[in-house]
Amino acid sequence: MQKTENEKKVQLLALDVDGTLFGTDGRVTAASVKALKCAQEKGVQIILASGRDYDGMPWDQLAEVQLDYTVTTNGGAVYRTGDRKCLYEACMDGKKLLPLFEFLLEKEVYISVFIDGVNYTPAQCFPYVEHMDVPEYVKENLKAKRNRLDDLIQYIKEHDAQIQKTTLNFQKAPDGSYLNRDEVKTYLEACAEIHVVDGGFANLEFTKTGISKATGIRFLAELLQIPMEQTMAIGDSENDIEMISECGIGIAMGNALDHIKEVADDVTTTNDEEGIAHAVEKYILA
Repeated sequence: MQKTENEKKVQLLALDVDGTLFGTDGRVTAASVKALKCAQEKGVQIILASGRDYDGMPWDQLAEVQLDYTVTTNGGAVYRTGDRKCLYEACMDGKKLLPLFEFLLEKEVYISVFIDGVNYTPAQCFPYVEHMDVPEYVKENLKAKRNRLDDLIQYIKEHDAQIQKTTLNFQKAPDGSYLNRDEVKTYLEACAEIHVVDGGFANLEFTKTGISKATGIRFLAELLQIPMEQTMAIGDSENDIEMISECGIGIAMGNALDHIKEVADDVTTTNDEEGIAHAVEKYILA
């Protein structure tokens, strides 16, 4: 779907991470970093807009790129990176979701709960990683970069946890399906207080209803006094659909899902074919 007059100057560029900025090896290429640095030299504000929590962002790989702000957890929280100050947060009340988490804990699902920019996973979930059909870098992230909780329910009760987002990863069943995914999806979609999307790798992610990466981008655009018409977003998954639709220029990766491509203004090459660099060159540097 084409928007009108895409020739307006881009002032803010929002980038998804997994499947977009990352190649299938979980790395950001030198060409992507170079393109982003060139865009910054032209005055473009670059932000990450990811389903990841603050701690999970690839800060080390983007050390040469100035990132003043970041949209985390599918819009659940927006941070200023200089001092890690949370500027905007739209959380789910953990206590109200206790029946949901009790249901999930019975389903052999890998659960990641994001609170205050930090991730937490119940101890019982860690063995599930070995049976997931995800890239190795994702497996390593799930095994090594999650804070272990012995009792998620008790933690939520004791800390009155306000949850930015929850991500669910599913094990691959012998018949090629994802264990318990359909049942869990049906359960989640019946919960009016949450917004459920597929964030990639056949996972399910949920935030507070009405919250998406687009709400975080709109918050920053207003803060920075940048018209949404002069924003650009690049992504590949269902959790990117709102920002691709609502930004002035929405770009889908070549590896994006078909229904993401349908709402985008343009489709770049894949995440293994320098899709970010090509899109930045075409819409910002040309």
